[in-house]
Amino acid sequence: MKVAPRQISSFLNSIPKNIRAVLLHGSDLGLISERAKEIAGQISTDLDDVFSVTRLDGDRVSSQPSLIGDSADQMAMTAQHRLVWVKGRGTELLEACKLALARQSEHSFIIVEAVDTTTRHALVKLFDTADQAASIGCYPDAAGDIAALLTEVMARDRIQIDADTRAFIVGRIGSDRAASRRELEKLALLAGPDGVLSYDDVRDALGDSASLAITDIAIAAAEGQIDKLEHSIAKAWAENHNAIMLIRGCQGFFKQLLSAARASKSGTPLVQAVKSLRPPVHFKLQDRLIAQLRFWSSETLLDAVNRLQDAELAIKTGVPDDETHCAQTLLGVCLRGRALRR
Repeated sequence: MKVAPRQISSFLNSIPKNIRAVLLHGSDLGLISERAKEIAGQISTDLDDVFSVTRLDGDRVSSQPSLIGDSADQMAMTAQHRLVWVKGRGTELLEACKLALARQSEHSFIIVEAVDTTTRHALVKLFDTADQAASIGCYPDAAGDIAALLTEVMARDRIQIDADTRAFIVGRIGSDRAASRRELEKLALLAGPDGVLSYDDVRDALGDSASLAITDIAIAAAEGQIDKLEHSIAKAWAENHNAIMLIRGCQGFFKQLLSAARASKSGTPLVQAVKSLRPPVHFKLQDRLIAQLRFWSSETLLDAVNRLQDAELAIKTGVPDDETHCAQTLLGVCLRGRALRR
């Protein structure tokens, strides 16, 4: 069965009894790992117990296609079910997973973490269509996912945070689940149990290279500065930034421009429209946004936002090259900004 995004939370909270194998696939390796651990914890109380947990990698499975099924058939000595935990690339796991699912063992549970896969991969389709197996796509977090994770982490230590600061964090945190959780854990430590996170505290803590990279790229695109855009994107790739993170960050920048443009169109003075944005724009950037809004209209900004959203969706659903698609989209926005500025 294919687990739809809106069903993932309930599925993980209560895995159907007929499901004996789960495939975790997609581009967010941190989220794949986090969900695999969550599932594994429901099957075994001791993940280091070699008498009930078998861990396999793609190289071994590729050379011994029957290994997953053979491992699943072994009785667990210290637990109710044997957990077979497999990590590898989609292609090298395909044949072994076919053989394992055909056996339909009732005394084991199989978790497969597969990288280098898309929704069109044969391994994903195998789990999508199997009666006793399920597939879960793990893709970079959307704003709602980050907000939910933020609520979870802060509630644990009863940390207070206002709406503006919350929005700022959601806009700044990247899209990789593991990295996002690490950043939020750092913020929780900064505040301490029963503490308060202020906007200034968070801004200082999250003023990292990823945020600066997004700001540089978004400004270059808005102002039609092709050379600066190309340089900033190349720097982002060199620093191993994620394509989805860059696209979503630029979406946030252009959405703020769009909000200010609509407010200005409704009669709010342009300077006040920019200063009233939430999350607040750093005072050093306010003049840049005001200048950009003199040639970007609400209509052209809406078109840019839609273009960036389409690019995010395309990357999530499996374009051949994430970085190339991201760069081409941003270049298109930049060329539009250059034409409008003339």
